[in-house]
Amino acid sequence: MNEHEDKREEKRLATVAMHEAGHVVVSHYYGRRVYGAKLGEEGSRMDRSVVRFELTPHVRTIHNRVHELAELWPLAVRETLVTTRIRFAGPVSQAVYLKKPFREVHGGQDYYDALVELLRLEKLRISLPGADQLDITYKDDNILDMVAEDVVDLFVEREYINYVGRVARGLIEKQELSEREINNLLHDMPLHIWD
Repeated sequence: MNEHEDKREEKRLATVAMHEAGHVVVSHYYGRRVYGAKLGEEGSRMDRSVVRFELTPHVRTIHNRVHELAELWPLAVRETLVTTRIRFAGPVSQAVYLKKPFREVHGGQDYYDALVELLRLEKLRISLPGADQLDITYKDDNILDMVAEDVVDLFVEREYINYVGRVARGLIEKQELSEREINNLLHDMPLHIWD
């Protein structure tokens, strides 16, 4: 490789690391366990970059606990929106790193996964008794824009992009981070406090 190709590869690696680190930081911020993160090979289907995090709690048990729906449904909505933020965090942190508008960054699988989370919640809602009485704020026409703005605000206005950079540097250095390594990197990061 010549010097120009080396710089291009460094930028590509940093971009991917920032993307994955965005998922890690937002997961951690909202109190979701992050089991690990790794940088994969470019273009590889077998060795892809990935972050493994705790999926949406409060959803799987609702059918078994319909008598607690008044308590469980708001948690299901809240936590589904958290998962949607986690999905959007990769493309958003990538956009911040590249100094591009969020909408110009490709995030195909992340966008798809975010929509699937919202569709699962809607499918669950319509299967429940009294479905038309349940909160549907997640169906707002602008919900994805609002979720993206929340993440942009966290990274830019509240400077959490510094934590993203810390995790990205760890990923570049080691290629893979365990849950313990991630927790050590983010030990001093303030977490979200629910009202």
